[in-house]
Amino acid sequence: MVDATIKMVVKRLAPIIEQRVRDEVNLLLNSRNEAASLASKLKRIQQLLEAAERKGVTDPQVKAWLEKIEDVAYEMDDVLDEWEMRIHEHEMEGSEDVSDFWEKVSSFIQFLCLCFQDVIDRRRIALKIKQLNGRLESIAKENDDEFKFLPNLSEEIDRESQHFMRVLATSFVDRSTVRGRDDDQNILVSKLLSESEKGNGIQIISIVGTGGLGKTTLAQLVFNDIRVKKHFEQSIWICVSNPFNEIRIAKAILESLNQTSPNLTEFQTLLQCIETTVSGKRFLLVLDDVWEHDEHKWKPLKICLSKGAPESRILVTTRNRSVAKMMGTVNNHLLRPLSDPECFAVLSQIAFEENMENHNTLEPIGRKIAKKCNGLPLAAKTLGSLLQFKDTVQEWNNVLNSEIWQLEVAEVDIFPHLYLSYNELRPAVKRCFSYCAILPKDSKIKADTLVRMWMAQGFLSGDSAANMELKGREYVKDLAMRSFFQYTVGDITGQVLSCKMHDIIHDFAHFLTKSELFSVDITDDKGITAEAASCPNARHLNWKDHGMASSPVLICSVEKLRSFFCENYLPPHVLSTLKCVRLLNLSHCELRELPPEMGNLIHLRYLDLSYNYIREFPRTLCGLYYLQTLNLLGCEDLTTLPAEINKLINLRHLLVSLFSDAVYFLQGLEKLTGLRTLKYFKAGRGRNNLGCLKNLNQLEGELLISVDNLNEESDAVEAKDAALINKNSLGCLNLQFTGEVSMDVMVALQPPPNLLKLKLEGYVGDGRAIAFPKLKRFDIFACEEWTEWEDIREEEEDVVSIMPCLLILRVSLCPNLKALPHRLLSRTPLRVLYITNSHLIIEQYNSRGGDEFLSPTCRVIVD
Repeated sequence: MVDATIKMVVKRLAPIIEQRVRDEVNLLLNSRNEAASLASKLKRIQQLLEAAERKGVTDPQVKAWLEKIEDVAYEMDDVLDEWEMRIHEHEMEGSEDVSDFWEKVSSFIQFLCLCFQDVIDRRRIALKIKQLNGRLESIAKENDDEFKFLPNLSEEIDRESQHFMRVLATSFVDRSTVRGRDDDQNILVSKLLSESEKGNGIQIISIVGTGGLGKTTLAQLVFNDIRVKKHFEQSIWICVSNPFNEIRIAKAILESLNQTSPNLTEFQTLLQCIETTVSGKRFLLVLDDVWEHDEHKWKPLKICLSKGAPESRILVTTRNRSVAKMMGTVNNHLLRPLSDPECFAVLSQIAFEENMENHNTLEPIGRKIAKKCNGLPLAAKTLGSLLQFKDTVQEWNNVLNSEIWQLEVAEVDIFPHLYLSYNELRPAVKRCFSYCAILPKDSKIKADTLVRMWMAQGFLSGDSAANMELKGREYVKDLAMRSFFQYTVGDITGQVLSCKMHDIIHDFAHFLTKSELFSVDITDDKGITAEAASCPNARHLNWKDHGMASSPVLICSVEKLRSFFCENYLPPHVLSTLKCVRLLNLSHCELRELPPEMGNLIHLRYLDLSYNYIREFPRTLCGLYYLQTLNLLGCEDLTTLPAEINKLINLRHLLVSLFSDAVYFLQGLEKLTGLRTLKYFKAGRGRNNLGCLKNLNQLEGELLISVDNLNEESDAVEAKDAALINKNSLGCLNLQFTGEVSMDVMVALQPPPNLLKLKLEGYVGDGRAIAFPKLKRFDIFACEEWTEWEDIREEEEDVVSIMPCLLILRVSLCPNLKALPHRLLSRTPLRVLYITNSHLIIEQYNSRGGDEFLSPTCRVIVD
């Protein structure tokens, strides 16, 4: 991962040296040729580091060197932040003083030359840039003279130039992809349905096996078996994971039983409710992924569940037999590894999806590779995804003979298998993947949120800042295709909206970042000292503090932190020590006001203040020059945002709650021309008029515009100034009309042509159609005054194209709409038509049957 960090810094350095230097510090360089030569040397050093990264997995000497280099790379990244901000201040204030910051840049490059020295004499920073070219060359000499483990610089490093084939992600939960588990399924179903021996009560059955063996998959097969569904009155699935949180598990059980979320916090009360609900009922409870060895945490739940009918069953999945014993298991099902042919069946189903023409040639190699899966279906699936993109004998042999198989990783047997796919990733994607270890296990990962987090860490920076989100979404899809992300949910375009990580994949990511990423749960004073020595070099910290410790103290060197996730309770004065933080998540911390020192976090890119009780957004925070993401969702007490928010010129994602008064006072919004996300905008007059949207042409994703009582001529002018038609990156637009809105305002709000989804709510006038060449879904909701939807004329059928890509049409709560535009809809590839609470259309459709205008393949749902 170090090569990705260096790559990030080098990419920042190169344009600064080649472009900024000519203008700001040209006197130090003397010539443009020096700048070009320096950039060239930096690229050569990057190649050296990429080669060293591969060796760094097994060679401790190289690993120590890489860690030292990475530490300085982080420091250099901070220096570049300060230097660029100083240049910005100069441009804004008319003064310039970059020499001090250029000395720091010189220090970094000098360190690259002398990276193996333990102490660097910072006083040599003032050396001329011309001399640095010669010093950079010493990197190669150090390699030749002292560190023969690295290849010569002349060796071509082509990993970065590899082209990865793009295919749609396959389903990870499809029954047809499971191999070799029919017997296991039948055995477990038989155990679940068998009669209990008298007096034994509810039986607990455990599926035990190593990570990646398919315990959860087998449990899912059993849980969804028709025989099981018919036998039990109620079935409950709980993902336990680690730590074993009794209250969360009890709430989840109760919510599943009653189909409502219990508003309870006391464990005793929850247990009483569960006991009452299950009493006498025959239920199946699946507790997936149990790690906890402490019987005292499980026993209260077990006692209250025992009130169910004797035929009830609890099915547990765990990696550890001692856990199964602690749970009170009466019958262990030890999950066997798949046979080599079964592993090959899993591997080949994915690997040969794109390589069927080479099946006979590659199959013998594939069977040998399958043997190295050690019977782990996850490994077989992962390797299948890797081989899917390779179509030559040499490439398959490279996988078979890779030295990575020689690694002995004690933590989890599957890691060597994952290393193969991991090392195929581009350096930036490696960094993005490993960073996911900061997320809680079994959590639902929102793709957009993850991309913004990567962006805050600089993992998506490169040649163009304009396409960072696009690049991030590409990385998400790449990781999903290679089975690093699973259980993906996508939209109609195939874009991943959310996903999960398999526990073993999460473990692997954590293993990769174990020297710099930590998650700490502080429930009391115990254990704080013991943890202190374990994370002196932490860069990313997930801090869960219940505020119970008598003297809450962070247990690592927080000055180096680049990510700080805080849950429940923010320790006092901690913000003043976060010198380098780029991501700060204070969601659900019950904050009522923001500490003033937050304005000093000059490197901050991502700030999540969601679901707090803050009423004001301090003006000091408007000086956070690099801020890209500001999340204020759920801050419903927030009254306004200061006009100085227009200083956040790098802001790309502004998330404000629809129910917050702040959405009425987004003053200064018109100057944030780089904004990509603006979920809600309540249009009015004055400071929050529609004209504020004029220059926000980078908006993407989903936008809801609420238009209330705009019926004057000036309102129509402002609506036209909003220039919605120019916002070509918007995928979904929801226009919500309340009160009296003039037809001129509606006409002026002409949607952009590339919309995939358009939703209209409220009064919409005569509903005149507009051509939307890429629209795939159209929702019309609560247009109670709409009576006519004008159809195209017969003579226009061959010359007019309206919504030619429309697949889904939903018309709901339109009681006065008399008819659908038959000719218009007959010209679309409509596949699903929903008509709900719109009786005139329903009557008209039922009387005519709809055969005249609907395709035979169109599914009609009428309610």
